[in-house]
Amino acid sequence: MAKKKVKKQKVAHAAKAVESPLEIAETNEFEPKLWYVGVGMLVAVYLAYALIWQNGLVWDDDPYIILNDAVQEFNLTELLSGFHVGNYHPLTMLSLGIEYLIAGESPWIYHFNNLWLHALNSTLVYLLLRKISVSTWVALFTAAFFALHPLHVESVAWAAERKDVLYTLFLLLSFIFYIKFKDTDIKKYYIISLLMFVLSCLSKGMAVVLPALLIITDWWFLAKEEKAFSKNVWLNKLPYFAITLFFAYIATTAQKDAGADASEVIGSAYTGFERVRIVAYSFWFYWVKTLAPIDLLPFYPYPGRVDGDIPGIYNLALVGLIVATIIVFILGRKNKKVWWGVSFFTIAVSTVLQILPVGSAIVADRYYYLSSIGPLFLLSLLIVHLTKRYKGIQYLGFGLVLICGALTFAQVKHWKNGYTLFSPAEEVYPQDAMVLSNIGWYHLGEKDFAMAKQYLTQADNNGFKNADVCRTLASMYIDEGEYDKAIPYLNRAYQYMPVKPRTDWLMAMALSKQSRYEEALPFAEKAHNSEPDNAEYTDTYASVMANLGMGEQSRQLYDQLKVESGESPAYRLNAAYSYKKEGDIELEIELLKGIINDHPDYLPAYQNIGVSLSELGRHDETISFWEKAAELDASGDYEYNIGINYANRNMVDRAIPWYQKAAKKGKSEAVDILTRNGVEF
Repeated sequence: MAKKKVKKQKVAHAAKAVESPLEIAETNEFEPKLWYVGVGMLVAVYLAYALIWQNGLVWDDDPYIILNDAVQEFNLTELLSGFHVGNYHPLTMLSLGIEYLIAGESPWIYHFNNLWLHALNSTLVYLLLRKISVSTWVALFTAAFFALHPLHVESVAWAAERKDVLYTLFLLLSFIFYIKFKDTDIKKYYIISLLMFVLSCLSKGMAVVLPALLIITDWWFLAKEEKAFSKNVWLNKLPYFAITLFFAYIATTAQKDAGADASEVIGSAYTGFERVRIVAYSFWFYWVKTLAPIDLLPFYPYPGRVDGDIPGIYNLALVGLIVATIIVFILGRKNKKVWWGVSFFTIAVSTVLQILPVGSAIVADRYYYLSSIGPLFLLSLLIVHLTKRYKGIQYLGFGLVLICGALTFAQVKHWKNGYTLFSPAEEVYPQDAMVLSNIGWYHLGEKDFAMAKQYLTQADNNGFKNADVCRTLASMYIDEGEYDKAIPYLNRAYQYMPVKPRTDWLMAMALSKQSRYEEALPFAEKAHNSEPDNAEYTDTYASVMANLGMGEQSRQLYDQLKVESGESPAYRLNAAYSYKKEGDIELEIELLKGIINDHPDYLPAYQNIGVSLSELGRHDETISFWEKAAELDASGDYEYNIGINYANRNMVDRAIPWYQKAAKKGKSEAVDILTRNGVEF
């Protein structure tokens, strides 16, 4: 009985000694159920990202979803084996393909799934830290910061960044099962961990950092002091490293294939010492933004030179990195958790720290997603540590979490569309080609072709060296009938990445529109052979051959198009034209009459039959067909053509009424003729 009283007194005394709710963690009496944490994270994430439902698909969502044939057609082979936008991530592409099957281009499903995946990852961050014996409050704060930090908006609000939330999900699961294996020595957990790691690598190449993360965790959390550097620490990592090497090779190949490997370009643009300072700046960027997550942009370009050198802040970053390394070493000797937090960040971000340059951005918010666990852990550790010394500090921690949530709420709206996303970047980097091109893509999507051309031209002039920009400008000039202006852009597209058969097709179009069929033929053939199922490429190839008198080969392609794409008056029109190029105008006319009979509103057939009948001197028949076409057409083209036909036969009195009808429909050429001759209309 006395024993019970003593125990009761001790409990009461212990409870009295606890002055802060955060200190309860140290007593091992505070351990929320995992599902409580999960629900809390889910609610917090959906509240902070409440504005996401007004956001559309932006930026790389085009090549990943909207313009991706593999996604739209759910081509399983291509989804699982192909490279997409310079990456090999089949699980990511499979998830996007399934979502497209369900909701098409409607953005809600991509946002909905990214949000719950992010909330789940936040919960797993909590679970991981608890598994390595981090106190409850440190784990909770870290998870809350992870859920609500505004630097994560890019990874969560951007549909194309599914790869971030997905690879992190599997990586954290692999991490947790590895720890479970270490605790229990049960092999099945080790096998599950390896399987999760493979799935993580199949979601994004950045997952290859996991083995190094496991090693530092072994050293500073899991292993007993005398065994911290034992051979088992290395031996059980060998399968992980084998997986890492395999996927690192694939990721490097994918990036080179898409032109994302910027080593040669950056190596020639900056000296070795400049690149060291750039890496130091990149490192510090994320730590500064951890504490001050403001002025976030979708793109941060490499620095320009001031008086022949990069800005002084890069020198300061290098000095700061050296000093910080010394401080971390000293603090880590007292508390290995400091070493772990800094090492976790450094390892996780190492593949994109621009040591080996990738892409044209010096840093990116999305690179912070997994690596943020390190800085956020240290921030949480500091808050809990200070709480033991100073009353009220825990409320500062809660306040910081709320501030992060508010900043995230505000940041989400920037991802509404391409303009709201990149216009803040234009204010900071008004001459940057990447920023300009993306605003140009936005205007193109809005069918504001004048603004699109202005921005894309400026991006190209500012040295973007992007084949897609050149192709788009060339396509615009072809649509406007300025074929000579299109060709220089296409020649530049051949020099840049990414390489696409569309360049050959557009070149064939530009040349054939100028009747340069001999020059167009090899380009049309190459485009068709690259994508034989592409109807546009096949049609152009057949058209070029028809104009070169290769009627039989041309008609074979048109027959193929009819089988694959269904009956089309356009294919029949071109097949008929191939007979004309062979000299059989009568057969062409009969075929055109058949098209008009089956498709009485198909105007190109009226145009062609009128021209061919005129060439045979059968002008009355020409007029008859064009009069029917004039009833269908609002442009005044056919009235004008009838006027030209009469005028060429010196039948001016009959020509004038048709010119007048054309002028009333707005045909400028008819207006000019009537004005020059003083005829009212």
